Amino acid sequence: GCGKSVLSATSIEDVKRVCNMNDDYGLAYFYFTFSDSEKQKLDNMLLSIIGQLAKRPSDRGLPAAVVDLYNSTKGIGKSADTSTLKVLLAQIIKDFRKAFIILDALDEFPKGTRESLLSWIKELTLDHQAGSLSILVTSRPEADIVGSLQPLTAFSISLQSKTIDPDIRTYVQKSLSGKDGFKKFTEEIKNEIEDTLVVRSQGMFRWVDCLLRILEACLAPEDAREALRKVPKDLDSVYERILESIDEVQRIYVQRAMNWLAFSVEPLTLGQLAEAAVIEYDVEKYGEDPKTRALFDTGCLMSICPSLISFEDARDDESSPQEHRRLRLAHFSVKEYLI
Repeated sequence: GCGKSVLSATSIEDVKRVCNMNDDYGLAYFYFTFSDSEKQKLDNMLLSIIGQLAKRPSDRGLPAAVVDLYNSTKGIGKSADTSTLKVLLAQIIKDFRKAFIILDALDEFPKGTRESLLSWIKELTLDHQAGSLSILVTSRPEADIVGSLQPLTAFSISLQSKTIDPDIRTYVQKSLSGKDGFKKFTEEIKNEIEDTLVVRSQGMFRWVDCLLRILEACLAPEDAREALRKVPKDLDSVYERILESIDEVQRIYVQRAMNWLAFSVEPLTLGQLAEAAVIEYDVEKYGEDPKTRALFDTGCLMSICPSLISFEDARDDESSPQEHRRLRLAHFSVKEYLI
């Protein structure tokens, strides 16, 4: 929740500019995500990186190794295995004077199979000279990741509170001045909100964002001051407060919806989730209760807990009916809180 993915996106844009000025430079990137099982698979990551690096200027065409692999597999209707993809990627990288690979959120790759990913990173790093390949990885400092990558690391950046606080202050200031919900507060209250959130944030953008939503919903200055006096110390406490603030009857359906999102194999639409949330888990009562169906409509879910659930991504067509848009838990820490 300290802005690692934002830093990855910024790094990608910076490296793109460098690559655009050098034909023999290449860039590929991949975002691992807890909310999509397809983005937690080593083969899918390898295929994505190969596809990005294979897109050279049109006069060069596809790398010969890619064409050869395609010709050898197209007749048998079978995809290349992991080992073959690793070899192919290593060959493609050697075609560049300099290649950059950016991997975001390694900690969202499943722990049970993460060793395969870490081993590949080690193999790739040792097989290429430092001058020809640069790999940028973002992750929380989980023990297995640190243990595997630390010996390979040229440099690491720890996102400490003191380095992030200025950005958090800017974010809070823009939120206080730009969101309609804060217009009812005096400058004195806004200054109190700003100072309290920056001091207590411990470098966590996610924590700040959730607290801003809570404070924006306060109806009076004293409500906001009371909320500031009871600021939760960490994200788990924030999520607990959000759930406790939901009406007891609605909370049952919200928790069901969040459980569906936490364990679903693929993203669910808002319509699917609103229907799933009214299914009674009790074996004797199993089924949908028609009396509650009207209570838990599609608009209700997003209005109750916007800090816990969000739309899948910006590519979802906002002009399409809302019930067809895909949902996910708002952050990896929400899933960790649930399980």
